[in-house]
Amino acid sequence: MDKWIEVKLSDIGKTYSGLSNKSAKDFGYGKDYIPYLNIYNNSKVNINFFEKVNIKKRENQNKVKYGDIFFTTSSETPDEVGMSSVLLDEVNEVYLNSFCFGFRLNDFNTLRPEFARYYFRGMGFRKQMNYLAQGSTRYNLSKVALLKYKAILPTIPEQSKIAEILTTIDDAIEQTEKIIAKYRRIKQGLLQDLLTKGIDENGNIRSEATHEFKDSPLGRIPVEWEVKKIGDICKVKGGKRLPKGEKFSEEKFGYPYIRVTDFRNNSVDIKNIEYISQEVREVIKNYTISKEDVYISIAGTIGLVGTIPDCLDGANLTENAAKIMINDKKQVDKNFLVNTILFHGKKQIESSIGITSQPKLALFRIEQIFVVVPKIDEQRAIVDKFLKMNSLIDNEEDILVKLYSIKQGLMQDLLTGKVRVTHLLDKGGKSDECHP
Repeated sequence: MDKWIEVKLSDIGKTYSGLSNKSAKDFGYGKDYIPYLNIYNNSKVNINFFEKVNIKKRENQNKVKYGDIFFTTSSETPDEVGMSSVLLDEVNEVYLNSFCFGFRLNDFNTLRPEFARYYFRGMGFRKQMNYLAQGSTRYNLSKVALLKYKAILPTIPEQSKIAEILTTIDDAIEQTEKIIAKYRRIKQGLLQDLLTKGIDENGNIRSEATHEFKDSPLGRIPVEWEVKKIGDICKVKGGKRLPKGEKFSEEKFGYPYIRVTDFRNNSVDIKNIEYISQEVREVIKNYTISKEDVYISIAGTIGLVGTIPDCLDGANLTENAAKIMINDKKQVDKNFLVNTILFHGKKQIESSIGITSQPKLALFRIEQIFVVVPKIDEQRAIVDKFLKMNSLIDNEEDILVKLYSIKQGLMQDLLTGKVRVTHLLDKGGKSDECHP
């Protein structure tokens, strides 16, 4: 590649160790240090996520500084070794955890720290880390092995432009994640209010200062509401495992079979749905779930609750889940039932399954769960508010998925030179386009 150069890391910097000779009593107070997860989870060190360690006077420990690049040294899997993070903020007296080591550049004339943030997280470098990781039961990356690595780097101006482009995407990702977190906090507060106070005839959330409430097995609730056991308003029936010796169809068509791993966001993720043959279907045809039912997981990850999308109406259901069939749909809304189980049923479910090596939620325990039952019109009004909030969250999550996909593609193209940014440098300005 034109003007890209190959450099051995040992020629442009040196490594140093993290904290040494420390015991448990030294942690929890004292000076700041960068913990392992800060390195592992972030391409850029989060300076708001430091922990404390006691450093004695005249103790010989390495301090970190702006531009340092950190690598994780050990993991149970090779693909988690050598995860990197770069310090892109000025800090005073900060140290590095003992499960990582640092790499300090001699200068920034060959490699820019803001470019290193992405380069060492790129696919090419990560593949090399998998190769360099040594071990059988636990994998390790040595400083010597890292220093032998030969990096192919663009010019400094190109590095800066590539970093600028990728940082713009990262900023958009960060802002989107903050919006999602905000909406989820709002939703949680809304859940609390709507499932304990509800909505009055004017569309307002009730208050004990202006409305009448009563005591119930689920705490204080509006006098208009009832508390009932699921078994009083629904029937509960378990799913069924595949017959012995039978497997899922190799073809992705036929009769769908819903597993607990398919449960997601109170619905079903259809991307990885398995299918069964007509012969298998005949054997377990009485263990299906309708789009009018509510599912609940009873083994593995217990307490997942949701509804079935129209396209899976009549699908077979795993033995690790049960379906809850509403007796009178004019009295109980399925989406409201999902939310009251999630909110009011969580602690009841936890107390029902106890502590065992293989916990399972018995069907009769589901029937005994208490839920609130307002009038049907109020249930639907409450569900409408939930659905609007869910729609906001879903939209932002779709944006987030697209941003991550864009970032992945850009990193693959820009860090390998497949797509060049030299035309942007010639123009001396920003552009939304990149050209090969």
